[in-house]
Amino acid sequence: MSQEKEEYRNQAEDRDSTINQMLKTFNKIQENLNEIKEREGVLVISNPEDEANSIVRDIEAINQLMKENEALNQELNRKIRNSDLKMAEFRRMIANLNRQIEIKNKEIAELNLILQGKDAKIGELYFSLDSMNTQVAQRDQKIESTIDDLNTAYYTYGTFDELEEKKIVTKEGGFLGLGKTESLLDNMNMDYFTKIDIRKQKSFLIYAKEAELLSKHPKSSYEFRGEDKVDSLVITDTEAFWKNSKLMVVLID
Repeated sequence: MSQEKEEYRNQAEDRDSTINQMLKTFNKIQENLNEIKEREGVLVISNPEDEANSIVRDIEAINQLMKENEALNQELNRKIRNSDLKMAEFRRMIANLNRQIEIKNKEIAELNLILQGKDAKIGELYFSLDSMNTQVAQRDQKIESTIDDLNTAYYTYGTFDELEEKKIVTKEGGFLGLGKTESLLDNMNMDYFTKIDIRKQKSFLIYAKEAELLSKHPKSSYEFRGEDKVDSLVITDTEAFWKNSKLMVVLID
């Protein structure tokens, strides 16, 4: 009788050990499913730049958990098949787990499809942004070039003989060679002009006994400076000075 009790007790211990192992495996599977559910809940990311990388990391983690669950589920089924115990409740629990795992596998497949779509959309977005940045850069360059052109002027100076030789001025009018006045040619030779940025250059060194402007500029917009001779021409009102012409010709003597 004592031997029978001992055998019964050993069988009970084996059964309890088997049940505990099965419960431990079952609980691990359930924990993985809960973590998968939590990760699925945070797949929507607000920052587009981090969205793809974040989704990839979460889906990789979910895939890893699903693989672990599959291995644990196979182990649990093997234990049940090898057990002599009648475990109808465990079998129902396993069937329920299998359904959950099947559902999660379908969800993972859908998430992978969504990720592929997001990758394509993000790629299109980056392409659009690159194209837009290129267009903006080209527009800014064109605007800058236009502004530079608007602020570009040309000047030259010299005696009448020098300017005439360079095909910049001529004399016209008068009678019988008398009373002719200096005037600018319609097609001046621009090779002898110096290009300037009117935003930066306001003063021009002359160093002559006398000087006058042959190009047309308001007298109130400039002044000649010097004591006994003309040292320089200084523009006092840039906008007014260059309003009518972006060419300046100074006649010196």
